[in-house]
Amino acid sequence: MTTLRVAVGQLPVAVGDIDGNARRIAETMDWAEAQDADVLVLPELVLTGYPVSDLVLHREFVGAAEEATDELAARSGKMTTVLSTVTQVAPQRSWDTVERDVAISAVVLNRGERRGTYNKVLLPTHGAFDEGKNMAPGRTGDALWQIGDVVAGISICEDLWSGDGPPEAQSRGGARIILAPNASPYHRTKREGREHLAEQVARRNGVPLVYANLVGGQDDTVFDGSSLVVGADGELLYRAPSFTEDRAIVDVLLPAHRQVTGPVRTVHTVPIREREPAPAPAIAEADDELTAIWRALHVGTRDFARRNGFDQAVLGLSGGIDAALTAALAAEVFKPEAVLGVAMPGPNTPPDELDDAQAVAEALGIGFAVVSLEPLIAGTEQALTSAMGEAVRAAAEALDTVPRAARLRAGVLAAIGDAHGHLVLATANKTELSIGAATLRSDAVGGFAPLRDCPKTLLYRLGRHPEIGVGKIPTRVLRKRSSAQERLGERLPSYAVLDTIVQRYVQYGEGVEDLIARGMDPDVVVDVLRRIDAAEFSRRQSPPGVTVSPRAFGTDRRMPISNDWRPRQRDDTGPVDPEHPRFRLDPETAEDLDR
Repeated sequence: MTTLRVAVGQLPVAVGDIDGNARRIAETMDWAEAQDADVLVLPELVLTGYPVSDLVLHREFVGAAEEATDELAARSGKMTTVLSTVTQVAPQRSWDTVERDVAISAVVLNRGERRGTYNKVLLPTHGAFDEGKNMAPGRTGDALWQIGDVVAGISICEDLWSGDGPPEAQSRGGARIILAPNASPYHRTKREGREHLAEQVARRNGVPLVYANLVGGQDDTVFDGSSLVVGADGELLYRAPSFTEDRAIVDVLLPAHRQVTGPVRTVHTVPIREREPAPAPAIAEADDELTAIWRALHVGTRDFARRNGFDQAVLGLSGGIDAALTAALAAEVFKPEAVLGVAMPGPNTPPDELDDAQAVAEALGIGFAVVSLEPLIAGTEQALTSAMGEAVRAAAEALDTVPRAARLRAGVLAAIGDAHGHLVLATANKTELSIGAATLRSDAVGGFAPLRDCPKTLLYRLGRHPEIGVGKIPTRVLRKRSSAQERLGERLPSYAVLDTIVQRYVQYGEGVEDLIARGMDPDVVVDVLRRIDAAEFSRRQSPPGVTVSPRAFGTDRRMPISNDWRPRQRDDTGPVDPEHPRFRLDPETAEDLDR
């Protein structure tokens, strides 16, 4: 039986930083050569970063990637490197009338040459993916590669998922191993699904699978790594740690020679030599669910800040769970001394809110400042009177003080951020963004919103986790009534009910009748869905944040802002009974569809 020594490079890369990414790739190639590896497998678009989106419309960008690929090829040695990048291809149509001439590719490097190129066949356009918009699909999903006396197949990410795609064509044609570069984003159930997929592909085809994944944050997307090597029988041979760079050497036992019937491109014909077995790599322990979510939030926030030149942060510190968790995360990402929490009490702010905000700041060791809004409100009213007359001032005074105070808070945070170079962190969560309760220009304002895809019930679970919130967030903050509940009162159901409705409507597209059939109160369902639909305008004005669910607002869910369609209208939903049992679900028992 033949053993192929495979190196896996789980690398963090930056979109557009072709020179920096190339240096990291070169270092990894040198390391793998020194480990006597036969093959090095790197993640999808490791040279350009992922996703490249419309960067590929710039010819200079594609040209720079091609030049860097040539330079890496020139330094390649006897080891074969599977390098994923974008390449120029002949113009071709795919699913519409537009000709595309750039592909997502795996370029095979060996002994100073580019020995061939495999182009990704299946280009996803679902969820946050939009590869089909700009990329030309590959046409040779059955391509095989002769690496010494081993015939290998190469498949890129989505190519693995169809059940009858390139891996099946390659194994049917004679491949004895599948080498798979990937850029697979994190969400709460992704790691388990990914491992199940890898096992299925290996068992279905009777060949080992090498799955190299990216790691790090890119805008609202986080790649968790968790790269895999799976034996031909589906046995897990290697799992990389999550959310960190890693590299490993794995001796992979190959199945017996198969008859080769597919098209083969020769990389080299030097036989794979026998040698002493390499030590088996560690199989990293999988994080528990809440730890994985917290690490994703950390990596996403850290990399967004670094990539955009921020090493300090400021946020509004209200004493609520959203602000407290955002502050705790910021203290980890930036270090406590680089974080400023600003309490901004208004005329109706309860005294205990200021006390709670200060307690959070002290527990975390971050900076703390208090800016009273009362003189700002008075000054605004005076300026309006002077410029626009008494009628305008009176009208402004008659408005709810909550949105007025919210806009002034936004101005305070923006001023601090501009003056000191702080990244303004928004503290909004998914539940309140869903229904429009995240106050525009206040908790939904900033440059980045780490918790924007976290439901409220999840925040309470994170706050109670012994390694995340305990000791950092005062117990009374976890027990207090939220500001949204205070503002909307009995019009809102419990967060346990609310989060379940939001998940089923946003993530799975269930409608009014579906939710009622599940035992939900009709008036509650209609009211919540109305709020979700009506809040699209304000959501579009909120900043990006870390995606942790299978379907987040933004690139995952694109709804028109001006939208008159409503699934069901009721002229008067009437008051709801807060004592109804469906309003009294304990947050700990909230239905969580992501798990």
